[in-house]
Amino acid sequence: MPFLQKSYESLDTLAEAIGQAIRAPITIENRHHQLLAYSTHPDSTDPARIATIIGRRVPEAVIEDLWESGILQELIDRDEPVVIPARMAIGLSERAAVVIKQQEDVLGYIWSLAQTTPFSEQELTVLKDGANIAKKLLMTIAMHERRIDAELERFFLEVLASPYLAPAHRERLNELAPIAVANRLTIIDCLQPITPQFAERLFYALATQEAIEVVLHAIDGQQLLVWHYMKSELSEEEAALLQWADRFETQLQDKFTDAEPRLGISRRFFESDTLYAATEEARRVTSLRRKFPFELASARAFEQIGIYQLVPDLSRRIGLRLETHPTIERLQAYDQVHHTELVTTLEWYFYFDGNVKRVAAHLHIHPNTVLYRIRRIEELTSITQVSLPERAAIYLAIKAGQYRQDD
Repeated sequence: MPFLQKSYESLDTLAEAIGQAIRAPITIENRHHQLLAYSTHPDSTDPARIATIIGRRVPEAVIEDLWESGILQELIDRDEPVVIPARMAIGLSERAAVVIKQQEDVLGYIWSLAQTTPFSEQELTVLKDGANIAKKLLMTIAMHERRIDAELERFFLEVLASPYLAPAHRERLNELAPIAVANRLTIIDCLQPITPQFAERLFYALATQEAIEVVLHAIDGQQLLVWHYMKSELSEEEAALLQWADRFETQLQDKFTDAEPRLGISRRFFESDTLYAATEEARRVTSLRRKFPFELASARAFEQIGIYQLVPDLSRRIGLRLETHPTIERLQAYDQVHHTELVTTLEWYFYFDGNVKRVAAHLHIHPNTVLYRIRRIEELTSITQVSLPERAAIYLAIKAGQYRQDD
């Protein structure tokens, strides 16, 4: 005999009906693990369910653990309910879960806590039937959400297409973003085009980030542009941002190895008028990180790239012959004639602050070779006599030349 009706007016009534049919607490989530509905439950529950109900979404630590263990992937790949053993380290007692799908498109999930006895075939069948009923409701919700998302994405790209913000755009942006919050523009830069399927996976990863609140996002070729702010006090914003960026980029690189995603984050801003400038800052970070992966391996925010932010402008001036540096030109001419690597040696000598052993290790040469080259550089340029600002200018000129050559 059927335990469920064929349709329900809301997900709340469906969750309650499933819970009564199998005598267990039920939660229904969307594809991003945001809570949509839940049934009443007795006093016996677990920390993961309580945190999900309070926060209206599954805790990030729970999602990450289920991904890393392969449980979520198994759940997505199967059409049948999956019984999940207890994982008390993340506050998760034994559960059964089933994915809600329309063909291969994940719409959401139904989760049931276990009772004192193992799940019966009948109870798992009820969960499967519940997923089929929930599909109709979630398809309507998903279609509505996607229409809104598509319209907001078009609007966001239109705003970022010009440095001049139209009054109508400004008014709408100010309605979307909170006042007096340290906003950031983050770019997730990938080595491959972001297809709709890839975008869905990126959106999923973004939606599970508890440390940030996303205002708007949009796909632009191989980049995902994200306007967000940190859910932290202003005094702790920068430290929280860097911790989140380090953790999030690692997650992305683990999940999307072929795309090699890199983050670029703007300086914080408080007015929507600076969105365009913030986007340019974030793009500069990602561009420089691609050009100089060793030097900027851990630099994700604009504040962290230091004097490298000047490299693109200096490179352009060199290309227009508006800027030259005689020291570099002299060493380059010597290298070309004598087939040496004085410019490269000087570059890493500056980078490693004169540490000969580190220069030698990086260039895979003997320390005596480094010393010999530095002496030759001193003979040609009197480099030991120049001031620190001039050394910085020489180093920037070297990097600007490299930046221009790679274009």
